[in-house]
Amino acid sequence: MIGSQINSETKNNMRFKNLLISCILTAIYGQAEAPSLLWNPKDSMQTKAISDVQPSPDNKQVLFVVKTPDIEKKHWAPNIYLGSSETTLTIPLLETSSLAQQPRWSPDGKWIAYISRSEKVHHLYMLSLEDKKPISLISGTKSVQTFAWSPDGKTIAFVMADEINGSDPFVYKEKKNINRLWTVEVFSPTPTPKPWTSDEYCVRGFGDLGTLHTEFDWSPDGTKIAFAHSPSAEFDSFCLDSSIAILDLSTGNTIPWEKKNTYEALPRYSPNGEHIAYVTSSSTRGYGGSKKIAIRRANGLEKSELASTFDESPHLIGWTQDGTNLIICEPKGTKYHLVLLNKNGTTAREIDTGNTSFREVSLNYNRNTLGMIIQSSSTPPESYITAIDHFAPIQISHLNEDLLSYPQTKTEIISWKSSDNLIIEGLFTYPIGYEKGKQYPLLVIVHGGPSVFFSETFVGNSDTHQVASFAQAGFAVLRPNPRGSAGYGYNFRYANQQDWGGMDFVDIMSGVDFLISQEIADPQKLGIMGWSYGGYMTAWAVTQTSRFKAASIGAGITNLVSMNGTTDLHRFLTEYLGEFTNNTSLYEQRSPLYHVSNVSTPCLIQHGKLDLRVPASQAYEFYRALERLGKQATLTLYPDVGHGLENPQAKLDVMEQNLAWFQKYIQQL
Repeated sequence: MIGSQINSETKNNMRFKNLLISCILTAIYGQAEAPSLLWNPKDSMQTKAISDVQPSPDNKQVLFVVKTPDIEKKHWAPNIYLGSSETTLTIPLLETSSLAQQPRWSPDGKWIAYISRSEKVHHLYMLSLEDKKPISLISGTKSVQTFAWSPDGKTIAFVMADEINGSDPFVYKEKKNINRLWTVEVFSPTPTPKPWTSDEYCVRGFGDLGTLHTEFDWSPDGTKIAFAHSPSAEFDSFCLDSSIAILDLSTGNTIPWEKKNTYEALPRYSPNGEHIAYVTSSSTRGYGGSKKIAIRRANGLEKSELASTFDESPHLIGWTQDGTNLIICEPKGTKYHLVLLNKNGTTAREIDTGNTSFREVSLNYNRNTLGMIIQSSSTPPESYITAIDHFAPIQISHLNEDLLSYPQTKTEIISWKSSDNLIIEGLFTYPIGYEKGKQYPLLVIVHGGPSVFFSETFVGNSDTHQVASFAQAGFAVLRPNPRGSAGYGYNFRYANQQDWGGMDFVDIMSGVDFLISQEIADPQKLGIMGWSYGGYMTAWAVTQTSRFKAASIGAGITNLVSMNGTTDLHRFLTEYLGEFTNNTSLYEQRSPLYHVSNVSTPCLIQHGKLDLRVPASQAYEFYRALERLGKQATLTLYPDVGHGLENPQAKLDVMEQNLAWFQKYIQQL
């Protein structure tokens, strides 16, 4: 009922606001001269990136993070906002200059701990809601990665790496730095961090591209901490190698679990402390492999695996309040879904979330409320909370409502048959001003991964390939989920094994042909683009067909042979293509570089020079081959950028270049 009242109130306020704006503009400019808002990359950068929604223990207040771009300083500026389930007002908790993020409530809801960034180092602070004065807990030259309050609210455990000199020589694969588990007594007059774990354990902290899944958990009585650890802090090890151990705070001893599977991570104590749930996998395929939820007794014995889930890629959110079920989130089609797994191993039960498109689910301390981001293709992201036992999201933030004044876009889920009759899904966005019966230039965007997926996120978000700007410029946009994508089950996710550039490419082209057959897409005005694996598929496409009149290759793999030995995920390609020494011909056959003489499409190549995932040498190789053959190509390099386009100035340039490139080579045909 509260959710219905608030949502109704919000809609009425929004209608009034839009009407008021319209009246003011009409009064100032006249009916015919009111300035119109049009989608473009620069405006899309103003979309508030909302994340990390944290309901308070009593559900009445909500913390969440808002990131805005600082183009001049070339970084994203995060800040923590405070909202309420009882009003529509949200306020920034700190000054924007604090660069605050990762807020966490104390168990009694009276204190908030958070991380603040300064000179690329993450420091730990806390404050009370009464005076809002930050208290420094951990500062220095080492970054706090993830942290969690003790059950009594007197201590915070956190992950922090040893201090290292990055300019010193080192032997590759020897441990340069170790992530350790530390604690700090937060109400001590002089909070002093205490390390607990030895060199033997590299505690899992920051995930790939900075993800914040806290890989440790306090026992309910506060005497122990279960944590996941990997052999090293390298990303490849983080993704594939994980074990669990228990730290006994009363003795200081660390007791490793007997490892039952190849991968065991994300431990979570049950409310009574008798069991620990965790994510596990017996698969040798770590990237996108089959995972399950398992539980053991807190002493590490009596393991049992719970029911399999639809996509076999569960992310463990936590236990329900009564300790009978585990809450997990995973992809399904073009959305995420929520599932309850009974600890006794019975069949997974999906929570009815209707047509809601949500992501980044979190659980409050009392285990009865979820925080999340909700958006759709046509409505911008906002923070929400909902009770677990009755999914009825209550909107907390209203920070992106001004974007509703931009032209409305229309996106549909479409499906088509590939050449072997496998059904493929994708998201299709119509050009703004679409007229039925008219053919439009079509842009295809291929996602990265490959084991990720296109979901129903707001097309006005500042994504690398900005869909709303393309639609505003008169392009139709197809975002396919070809075989290899997440969200369609394990067999679908691994259907591209030893077949990169094979049936996944056919799936994409079948989608293009479907839209042409519907007389929506103009077969003479086709473009393709993608980032990472999407960049690979784009480079591959232009070596296999001349149908595309323009292409944009973002951080793309172009030479599988050299990529295999230079990426920081050094086991990634072997999982999909096999060991290089046994499959040399396959690596060469499926490398765009080995077919570069076939290219007739103008290629825009974009790459970060600091990219460790797909090294910039991949861009150089392809560009120089194109150049030597007299092909039409442009290479743009971003000096301070890695794989994830962390620099908003670079991201804006990428978006603007892409729009201009496709307008030049397709719309001017």
